[in-house]
Order: sequence, then C-alpha cells, then structure tokens
Amino acid sequence: MARKPWCIVALACALVGGPAAGRIFVAQAASQPTPWTLDDARQQLTLHPDDPYLQYVALQLGHNEGKQNEVAEQLRRLNRRWQRQPDRNASLFALFSAAHAIQETLQLDAMQVEGAGLVGEMGVRAKETVKVATLRGPEVKSHPWGKMLAAQSVAGRRPEVSRLALCVPDDQYFVRFGSVEKLLQVVELGDRWGAHMFAQTIGNATTSLTSSRLKTQLAIQTDPVTRPFYDMVVEEIAITGSDLYFRAGSDTTVLFAVKQPRVFQLRMDGFLDAAEKSRSAAVRATGNVLGVPYVSVRTPDRSISVFSAYPKPDLHVRSNSRAALERVIAAVLGKTGDGTPVRRLGETTEYKYIRTLMPLGAKEDGMVYLSDPFIRRIVGPELKLTSQRRMLCYNHLRMIGHAAMLFQTQTGRAPKSLEELADGGCAPGLFGQDKYRCPDGGRYALAGDGVTATCSHHGHAQSLTPCCEIALGSATPQEAAQYEDFVARYSQYWRRFFDPIAIRVQVTPEQYRLETIILPLIDNSLYTGLAQSLGGEPEPLDALPVPDRNVFSVAARFNKPEEAREVLRAKLAGATIFGSRLPRPVAEDDADLLLRFLYEGIGNQVGMHVYDASPMFDFNLTEFLGEMLRNFRGGRRAIDDDIYPFSFLVASLNAPVYVALPVRDAELVDRTLERLDVYLAEIARSRDERGWLDLEMDFYRSPLSGDGPPVRCYSVGFGPVKWRVFFARVGGGLYLASKRFILEDLERLEPSRGEGRASGRQAGEGPVAHAMIRIRPEHWKEILPAFRLGWAEASREACLNNLGPLSSAARLALSAEGGVKAEEILRRADAAHAVHFFCPDGGRYQLAPGGREIVCTAHGSAAMPRQGIAPSENSPMGKLLEQFGGLTMGLTFLEDGLHAVVTLERK
Repeated sequence: MARKPWCIVALACALVGGPAAGRIFVAQAASQPTPWTLDDARQQLTLHPDDPYLQYVALQLGHNEGKQNEVAEQLRRLNRRWQRQPDRNASLFALFSAAHAIQETLQLDAMQVEGAGLVGEMGVRAKETVKVATLRGPEVKSHPWGKMLAAQSVAGRRPEVSRLALCVPDDQYFVRFGSVEKLLQVVELGDRWGAHMFAQTIGNATTSLTSSRLKTQLAIQTDPVTRPFYDMVVEEIAITGSDLYFRAGSDTTVLFAVKQPRVFQLRMDGFLDAAEKSRSAAVRATGNVLGVPYVSVRTPDRSISVFSAYPKPDLHVRSNSRAALERVIAAVLGKTGDGTPVRRLGETTEYKYIRTLMPLGAKEDGMVYLSDPFIRRIVGPELKLTSQRRMLCYNHLRMIGHAAMLFQTQTGRAPKSLEELADGGCAPGLFGQDKYRCPDGGRYALAGDGVTATCSHHGHAQSLTPCCEIALGSATPQEAAQYEDFVARYSQYWRRFFDPIAIRVQVTPEQYRLETIILPLIDNSLYTGLAQSLGGEPEPLDALPVPDRNVFSVAARFNKPEEAREVLRAKLAGATIFGSRLPRPVAEDDADLLLRFLYEGIGNQVGMHVYDASPMFDFNLTEFLGEMLRNFRGGRRAIDDDIYPFSFLVASLNAPVYVALPVRDAELVDRTLERLDVYLAEIARSRDERGWLDLEMDFYRSPLSGDGPPVRCYSVGFGPVKWRVFFARVGGGLYLASKRFILEDLERLEPSRGEGRASGRQAGEGPVAHAMIRIRPEHWKEILPAFRLGWAEASREACLNNLGPLSSAARLALSAEGGVKAEEILRRADAAHAVHFFCPDGGRYQLAPGGREIVCTAHGSAAMPRQGIAPSENSPMGKLLEQFGGLTMGLTFLEDGLHAVVTLERK
C-alpha cells in the first residue's frame, strides 16, 4: 500500500497484464531423444539462473545422485534473491500475489535433504486446535468517522453516494466508473505500462494477462464492435472483490447499473451462450441465491467461471465465484439469508466522509476505494492463513508440472500418474504424501494436458480457487504462531502506512489524472513529521523560470517555524563556520543577518533540477531522490539535512544540476551574499593540513554578463580533481549550479533582459502543493540516447530471462514428439508456467537450428546476446515512449490527509 497508489488502481481494476508480442513461426524439428543430465542442467543454470523449471531439473537430478544440497548451494550463489535470505513467512503473508517469486524459494526448501522451511514443516502437521476467529489481527485505531462527517455537515459539505456503492459489502475493494469505455481505457493503460515497466525495473517480461483472462472467465466481450454498446445502455459500472490476489486467483464481481435493461440482458445472455460453446468442457447450470435466480457457465479449470444474476431489473451482477455472488446479492438486498443486516459501503460514515472530500463531478471518471474494513480483512487471520496454505499447495502444483515436463523430456512420453513421476526419478517423492501433500488435504492429480496439475481443494495452478470459497476455520499452533509473528511485524511497520485509501481517476485525450487522499493513522509519526516539515499554505512549486534544457525537477515547500529561530540564533552565537578552517568566529551582526536571510530573504521553497546532458554513467536519479525523501526521522526533523549536499554532489557528477530558491527580499539576499564572500574568501585562503585528506579550497567572483549580477564560485579540490559550485541571485531566484552556463541561461530568461533571451518558460506555471516531482520529456535531447540505450538493455535482459523456460519447453517437444512448431511450443510453455512470455521489443521467439533452443529475433540467445541502440519504434515500448508527454506529481499535506495528484500527459 505504500507503494505508488496508481499501482493499486491497476490491481483493483485487474489491470496487470501485457501485450502479446507478434508470433509468426514456421520452424520445427524432427523427434529425437534429448534427456537432461545433471552436468547439462547445471551448465544451463549459469545462463538461466532464474528459470524455476531448470532449477527443479538440477535439484531433482542432483537428488537422484545424492547431490541436491550441492546443487542448492550453487543456486544460492547464482540467484541474488536467495543470497539475501528472504523471509518466507513475510512473503507468504504478502498483501499482493507474488506467487512466482515465492514458489522458487518454496521449491528449493522442499527438495533439500532436510526438508527445510515451511514446506518441510507442513509434512508433520499438528492438529488444528486453534480457531481462526480467536486470533487477533493488527490493532490499528480507526478514525472517528461519525464526528468527522458531522463536522463536514456543519460546514455545508454533504456526501453524494453512487448507487452501486450501496450494492457492495463494506469490507471489499470498490472500483466505480461512470463509463465502461473510460474503465477499459484505464485497463488498457495498465496493460501497456504495467508489463513493460516490470521489464524495465525488475527484468521480468512475463504477464498473467489478468485483464483478458478475467474477461474470458466472466464472459464479457469488449471487442471494438461491442465497446460502444456498453455506454449506450450502462449508467455506471463497478468492480469489487474480497482480496488483491488477482494473478493467483481472486473473486471478482462486476456490477452494471443499466439504462436499457432488455437490450442489455439480451446482449449479455448472448455472451454466456458464446462462452458455453467456446469450450467443450463448459457446463451450463441454473440456481438460486437468496431468492435471486442465476445462470452459470463453468469449466473444470475455471478458465470460464461465470455466475450471472439480475437482483433488480436495472442491475446486473456477474461474478466468477458463487460465494462472492452471494455476498454481493446480500448487500443489494440489505441482509443475509438468516436476516442479518449487511454493512454496505455506501451507508458507512467512513465512505460518506470521503465523498465529502472527493465529491462526484467532472474531475472523476472513476474511483478506487480501499476501505478500513477491507484493509483489516486482507491483513486478518482468515485470509492470511487461507492464502498461505493455498500458496504452499500452488508450489506443489508447479513442482508436479515441472516433474511432468522432466518425465516427458527424459522418456519421450507423458506420465500416467503421480506414482510414475516418483518411480521414474522425476519427483523428490510422491506428491500427495508426507511433506508433499496439500496442507488442506486436497487430492493432487495430473491434468489432461500431461504437464500441469490440479488440486481437488485449491484448483488449477493457472487459476486457483478464490480464498473466499475455501476460508480457513481452524489452524495449527504453528500457523497461529506464524500469524502472530506477522502481526507483531506488521504493527511496527504499519505506522508508516495510511488507512484507508481513495483514488480518483480522470481520463481525457490529453492526459490521465490520478488524485488520492490518504488519511493518516492515529499518532502516525511519518505523517506528523511530513506535515510539520512540509505543511503550511501550499504554494506554486514550479514558479521560477525553467530553461528548455531542464529535464527533471523535484521541489518542496518547507516550514520555517518561529520557535526554531531562537534555537538557530543560539547555535550561531560565537560559532565558526566549517569548523577550524575559519580563523575567527561569526560576528553577532552577521549571525543576525544570516537569520534574516533564512526567514525573510528567501522563500519557503527549495527545488533541485537536472539539465539535459549526455550522462557520464548510468545513475537512477529518480530512485535516488525517492530514497532521499523517504529518509525521515520524525519528531524534531523530518528529513536528514546531511543528504542534500550529498545528493547535489552525486547528481552533478552525472549531469549538470542546479538548486533554486525563490527570493523575497532581493536587497537582503544581496547583502547576505556580500558578507558571505568575506567568510568564503578567508576559508579558501586558510589551510588545514591535518589528516590524510588534504583538500584545496578556492573562491572567487566574476560577472555573469556585462551588466549582470556577480557569480560566486567555490571549489573543492583533491589532487587533480576539482568540483565547483556556482551561485548567484538572478532576478527573483537564488541559484546554486554545477555549471556556469546554467546561470547564464537563467539570466537570459529574465523578462528584463529583452533581446537575446534563452529559450524556456518564464515564471508562473506549476502545481500548487507542498512537494512536486516533474519529468519533462520534451527537453530530452542529449540525454535521450543514453535513456534509449538503457531501456534497450533492460528489454534485452528481460527477454533473455524468458529463453530458459522456453528452450526447456522446446527440448521437451523435441524429445516427446518432434515436428512441433515454435508457436505450439510457446503456447505449451505459457500453460506450464502459468504466465505469458513476450519480448518487450516485439521480437519473435523461434526455434534455433536443431530444435533444442528458442531464440529471439531481436535479442538472440543468452550465449550470443544482441540488441539495438534503442527500443524499436514499432515495439510496444517504443510506442509507449512516443505517447509519453510528461509526468507531474504534486503532494499536499492538509489536516484531512495527504492529497496527491499525478498527471500523465498524452501526446
């Protein structure tokens, strides 16, 4: 939740997906035996250390030879994640689905001699003696919603609650859009950006195709011909569910408020008919939930699992889970089957209060809401322990799939049973027994395709049974202790998060706009520290002139409390600047002048800006600045002041940078600078040769232009290396720059300069906020080739990470059948690994000569990699960059919470 809130928009709307790369394949090879050997597998691991199937092959073949721990040690050396010794308990209790990453660790644990970790312990389970209902979740105080809403009412702010907010339980996430088309646009944005940002940031070019998978599962068609139909007949649409495990398998329910019920139902029923006909295994049925009839269409693997109901003539509910359908219908009716009233989101004082802060209107096309009860639910014992067991079972299902693939590769045929996998040396034991059994007692079996597995309790690896259908009632003492440990850790960490979260979305042809209000937890030190440092009246943060070479800005407004003035005065009295280098103390008059300079001469803002230039080395400035802003102490100081000169120095080594401070009193600033000149000159002329670090200081002044203001230059030298900082007051700003030409550009932007002005923007623009980050891609010129090369390198690395599992699938096909086209091999690989593999640069995966390896037309192979100097213009990544017009984020700390607005400009 602390992570970027727009990511939650993508998750809650089931956006995490990715574009399928074009696949046109003709290569195929004849059948020939290609069994794995341990040496072969270990050698391939050096090229593909992150391939979980290859890890399994090496571990299993090592098991057969009594060397599995030796192989495990090799994996730890090769895999960076294992070198960091991840906490399996914390990972299993993650808020979001991280199934594929966690599975690698669980698999390694399960296949070692001493069955380490959670998997081994699950084989000797104690009796389930602890009732889950008796376990206590994190105890975080709720806000006094009733009092807060009453105060808003007194102020004349009354909430407007949408109709669909009265149709969902208060402990589920809620995503509402006034237009189906706008919702689909946001989904497509998540599809395009989500997968490719993963490729750029973590080297992962796979996707679960969550949005398209959910639409297929729910029998909802959104092709270009169908899309206009929705906005003609639908008034508003909402998505709701009980957890955020979208990729692994979650309950998802869609609600339509309908303007033309008969027309709408005719079309939606047609989608059910089409879904039934699309799968031979699909079964159609009817039923009744709380007196409301429904129609269902389901397949055994849940690729289609839709329950369709009309609790009211103008309200349609479509869910992938009967249990979830019942919860929503109960909310629509206002009570459960036994007459118990249902707490509906739209009736809660919490939601009504939020709607007084974020009223329905033109600024909102959609809204995502994570309520206080929802947050408590997803960290509560029932969901956490249920999802933990499901994850342990998921690991077994993936291991069975790996064992089946190994069996086919070694023997040339599909296995007939789980027993045959164990007897054939392709499994570390019999799945379904001892530590390889389902923690909930489910029965494992091979699926019909011969390479995937199913569990009678948790379902299929590609679409696990939603947690709401298999909720845990009792747990073992060990599980209870694990959850209590999670609660203890969570309670310490959660003070750095906010509860609940509301995100408002606006979509226009020119931009995407996200607005969020995050209400602080009671007695939250992080929020208090931020508010104290950055609070006060928000101001325009990009008001000073901006040269056309400015590519990145981060700015903040700081409070200057009067009570701190006397503290500073006491510290300055008799002090020496820069320690022993100054031969005399600071004069009292100069100390007073410096205080007046800080409080009256300059404004309340500071901004750091990066200039367009070819970087000397790759340095992730955005990430570095994010770490700088996250370095909070709380209490007296919210931000570590030592980080500022260091960040300026590091950034200036890579590109020209400057710091800007608005000026309130130009005469006072000039007088302070004149007095500062005296001290800086004395410091530069004095020498302190004590210690091994002998630094050479230098200071001088020079005119900025013929009649311009003076520029001061202070430098620090170490041997032949010298670092300079230039500073001057130019117009309404005080600037410190790593290069002199930056000050010259800023001077030419002053309105009084007339002719010869530099290109750029004068003062007057920018968000009104307490903190701001701004990216200006329109100014990327010299820096762009380096960016493009870095993006191309990241895309290549992510693509090459796919070649291990794809080549293993090719090896299986060659051994078992031969003559299989690469397109079919990739389809099988997608099914076996429960993800979709794609090349971020739009390259095609094809068989190499010999048929044992898959290579990419854009990036070659892991042994012979290649790439372009930039992403292809026609690649998905290239098209994304072509559409990117800039990004601005403004943060405002107000009494009612943190207001954040992110604007993504579209070309």
